Amino acid sequence: MNPNKALWEKGDFTRIAATMRESGEALVQRLGITKGLRMLDLGCGDGTTAFPAAKLGADVLGVDIARNLVEAGNKRAAEHGLSNCTFQEGDASNLQQLQDKAFDLVISIFGAMFAPKPFEVAKEMVRVTRPGGRIVMGNWIPNDPT
Repeated sequence: MNPNKALWEKGDFTRIAATMRESGEALVQRLGITKGLRMLDLGCGDGTTAFPAAKLGADVLGVDIARNLVEAGNKRAAEHGLSNCTFQEGDASNLQQLQDKAFDLVISIFGAMFAPKPFEVAKEMVRVTRPGGRIVMGNWIPNDPT
């Protein structure tokens, strides 16, 4: 079990995520997303990047370790009528429920970087990305002043 699960479920990350919506939309606008693109969002929270991608026509699956964030994402998807955007609970380092080469784009913006086993997450990201697909990550480096 991921030791970070309880931490992410303890706070109200949806309130913090609301402050990042504009930057999530700006990032997604630069990715060249087209209708029908299959996208996996790891550490998706309540949909900061998943929602803008779905609005552009991508078929989006968001996976997060925190049940409360998955529930919030599914609630937001229903409220916005986005049937092409679903969220499920899961651990980014062990995505056995997902098929090999299933996604055109795998994205993790400030999500996978918190995983206790980042190498396992990287292996899973590569496994579920189709040949020629893309992996996009946003990370910061602790104690890096840049």
